[in-house]
Amino acid sequence: MLIPTKANISTVTDMRVDTLGLLKRVKRDRFKYVFNRSTPEAVLLSMMEYERMLQRLEDAEDKLMALNAAKENKGKGVGLKQAMKEYEVKV
Repeated sequence: MLIPTKANISTVTDMRVDTLGLLKRVKRDRFKYVFNRSTPEAVLLSMMEYERMLQRLEDAEDKLMALNAAKENKGKGVGLKQAMKEYEVKV
C-alpha cells in the first residue's frame, strides 16, 4: 500500500511553480501524492509505474477469466467427423 510521507507528497503550488521539477521527481520516485490545502487531491504516476500497474491489472484480469473459464460447464462435446458433417465441411 502506498502511504503518503514527506518524501512522496507535493502540493498544487509545487505543480504551478515548478511543474518540470515535479515531473522529474515523479519519474525518479515513481509517484507523488498531490495535496491541496492539506487534502489529498490526486496521485501523479511515472509512465513506468503506470505501465507496470496496467500490466499487473491485465494479468489479474486474465487470471480471473481463466479461473471463470475453468469453472464453466464444458458440455458433452462433438467429434470432428460429426462437426464436419453438421457444417457440411468436405475435405
